[in-house]
Amino acid sequence: MRRERWQQVPPGMRDLLPGEAARARAVTDRLLARMRRWGYREVATPTIEYFDTLVRGEGTEAGDRLFKLVDRGGELLALRPEMTTPVARVITTHLRGLPQPIRVAYAGQVFRGSETGSGRLREFPQVGCELVGADTLEADAEIVALAADVLGASGVPDCSVSLGHVGFLKGMLGGLALPEEGDREVRAFLYRKDFVGLRSVLERYGIPPARADALAGLPVLSGPDAIREARRLAEPPESRQALRALEDLTGILDAYGVGDAVRVDLSIIRDFDYYTGIVFEGHTSALGFPLLGGGRYDRLLAGFGAPYPATGFAVRVDRVLVSASPPGEPAGRLDVAVGFVEGSRADAIRLASALRARDLSVTVEILGRPWEEMAQAAIASGVPRAVWVTDGRAVVREGDGREGAIAIADVLDRATDRGISWIS
Repeated sequence: MRRERWQQVPPGMRDLLPGEAARARAVTDRLLARMRRWGYREVATPTIEYFDTLVRGEGTEAGDRLFKLVDRGGELLALRPEMTTPVARVITTHLRGLPQPIRVAYAGQVFRGSETGSGRLREFPQVGCELVGADTLEADAEIVALAADVLGASGVPDCSVSLGHVGFLKGMLGGLALPEEGDREVRAFLYRKDFVGLRSVLERYGIPPARADALAGLPVLSGPDAIREARRLAEPPESRQALRALEDLTGILDAYGVGDAVRVDLSIIRDFDYYTGIVFEGHTSALGFPLLGGGRYDRLLAGFGAPYPATGFAVRVDRVLVSASPPGEPAGRLDVAVGFVEGSRADAIRLASALRARDLSVTVEILGRPWEEMAQAAIASGVPRAVWVTDGRAVVREGDGREGAIAIADVLDRATDRGISWIS
């Protein structure tokens, strides 16, 4: 049956129901906790920014993919399409006086006005981090190693990080002497990894077959032999310099113990104009889209009056949730349902509060149902146990149907271990 409009959400948006919302929050908290261990402190920015702020960070072409708003004063605003630009604003205004490097983390919803197509979201959650104020390979290694660590903590199996460098491609493209329009076409095909279209454009502009073969061969430049193979193709100095940087970087990553999780892939390009050095993506065999993406972007903060070098990455939490192994128990499940006879309300509420202090999820009966009805409803809905408070004691019914009466103090003692039965 077709739903009425008020029952729907706009295309590209979705509701998260109790179990899904709990899983999303748990993943977000887990990733932020991992970043915190590496010294990254959380910041939060508004969902809405001035339109000019976002364009300053992402370029004039970003305006076409923004959700725009106009406030009562006529100011043009927009929903943030990603978090790096707002974080850059925060760093260059509020954190500018801090000693560098500056390490920050964040979590929040982002919005893409131009995302269309089946299954594509226009609102989704990101968790990410930025390392600002260091242009060294050590900084690049830290951010890539942290990305690998975060993937390991995500609950997604078979994860890996693909590592590239925009300098390699920029050097090769710079030697083609393409007109501006042709350069844009080639970049667009490379970004989409449409190598059939790429060959067509290169032929149209008369690029020598050897050069065309080098660019079209990017997909095979991955794995342990990628750098060695790329050296045969890389004539421009910028390309060779990028390969040296990647080689040195992989050596540092070995010291971090994540070398086996990282592979060089010179077809990873992401956005040419935004990134200035290394670029990387996190993948899993369970999904055809990257779980995370990032790299070095040394020019962005200059647009905010502070030419700080920077590197970072962001995780697509929605993709992690799709790819992660199902949790052992439903996220957000209740642990205990508490009811009471007339005159024992205060004891029941105190018991519920004490159980919550032990990190259990507890509801208190508010419908006035008798014990049998309340207990059956609780167990049927998946609550592991129901408790009935009466005359200073507790009747406990376990999920398997066993029932017994114990002292309230014994309930609190046994609640410290979820794995044991509360009754003998």
